[in-house]
Amino acid sequence: MAREFDQKIKAKMDELIEKYASPPPQYLTNLINMLKSEDDKISVSKIALELAKDPVITADTIRMANSAYYGFSQEIRSLEQAIVVLGKKSLLRLIIAAWAKKIASRELKSFRLSEGELVIFSITGAFAAVKFGEMAGLRFLSDVIFTAGALRTIGRVIMDGLGASAINQVLREILEKKISFHRATKNIFGFSHNELGAYALRKWGIPEELAVVVDYYPYPSEFVGDKTTLKIISCVHLGDVVAMQIGEGAPVDSMMQSVDKTAFSVLQLDNSDYVLEKVYEMVLPEVDKIKDTFQIRTHI
Repeated sequence: MAREFDQKIKAKMDELIEKYASPPPQYLTNLINMLKSEDDKISVSKIALELAKDPVITADTIRMANSAYYGFSQEIRSLEQAIVVLGKKSLLRLIIAAWAKKIASRELKSFRLSEGELVIFSITGAFAAVKFGEMAGLRFLSDVIFTAGALRTIGRVIMDGLGASAINQVLREILEKKISFHRATKNIFGFSHNELGAYALRKWGIPEELAVVVDYYPYPSEFVGDKTTLKIISCVHLGDVVAMQIGEGAPVDSMMQSVDKTAFSVLQLDNSDYVLEKVYEMVLPEVDKIKDTFQIRTHI
C-alpha cells in the first residue's frame, strides 16, 4: 500500500531521485519483466544473455547465490546454473539486491560515510533480518527478506543529495527531541528516508512486495495489511536494529535507533533483549565473511 504525498513533496522527491539516483538500466528493466512473466517460452539462455550485459551485477549475483545464506551444497558457476537452481523469483530478488549494492557503494558525504560503508551496513542488516526470519519459522521467505533488507537503505543514498547542512539539521532535531531519523526527516522534509526509497522503487517498477517493506520497515506497527508482509517488515526492522548495534558502516544517527516492540509479537519471539543479543552474536562474527563474499571494499 503506497503512501499519498501532496504535489509539492512529490515534486521534491522526484527532483532528488532524478539528480542523485539512476533508475535501473534498460537491461535490468527487461530482466524484471522477463522474470515476472508467466511466459514459459522465455528461455534460460535469453535471461542469462540479458543479465550478462552488466558484468559487475552478474558476478555479484553468482557470489550471492554461493553465499552461506543460500547454503547450496554445490558451487554455482554460471548464470544458467544460477537461474535453474534459484528459480525466477529468487533470481529476480538477487539481481535487484546486487543492483542495490552497486548504487549504495558510493561515498555519502552528508552522512559521513565513505565509499562502501553503507553497503556493509545494508548487507549486514539483510543477513540479520534473515536470521530473525529463521527463528520465526519463515525460512521459506528468506530470499524476500534478504532482498528487502538490502534495499532498505536506498532512500539514504538519495537523501544524501540534500547536502550536509540539511542532514545536520536532521541530526540536531534527533538530538534535541530524542527522536529517530525517520521521525526527524519526516518533520523537516515532509518525507522520511524509507518513504523516499520506496517511492523511488515504485517509480522504477521494482516489485511492490519489496517496495512496501522498504516503506514500513522503521515502524512495523504503522503497517496495515496482510500478515505475511507484516512479518517480512518486522524481520527487516529487527535486522536493521542489529546492524545499527554492530555499527560497521552504520549512519551517524544510529545512536538514536529505536526498537518497535510490535515486531517481536508479530514474529512470536519472546524475550526481546535476549533475541536481539542472540542474533547480534550470530551475525557479528560473519561481518568479515560478508565483506569477502560480496567483495565490499571501503575507502576510509
